[in-house]
Amino acid sequence: MTYSKWIWVCAVLAVVGCGGPPPPTTAGGPEPVAGGAVFRYRNQDAKKVYLVGDFNDWSPTADPMTDDNADGEWTLFYPLVPGTYAYKFLVDGKNWVADPTNPLSEPDGFDGRNSILKLGVPGS
Repeated sequence: MTYSKWIWVCAVLAVVGCGGPPPPTTAGGPEPVAGGAVFRYRNQDAKKVYLVGDFNDWSPTADPMTDDNADGEWTLFYPLVPGTYAYKFLVDGKNWVADPTNPLSEPDGFDGRNSILKLGVPGS
């Protein structure tokens, strides 16, 4: 291959990519899906995890998450309309935990942070 053809091939690859995986499109947090979002929390030591937030009046028992295969990943699909929501995970009935995978947060009024989900909000 001549030098000029090599330069051309390199330029094309730089523009179109090399076929590797695409870069991540989200920064973390819940996964938006049709009709709501899937929340995930990883904790191998947890016995029970609940999703709590402004969408369920911060109920500590309304929305239990499941870890069906005991791999430490607790999940729950929650039906939501587009909007902005504050949430946390309640672990073993006593530890209120902000989502460690979600960089969006705000003060919770108790010297902690609430995680924030912006679902279908323009610019999010």
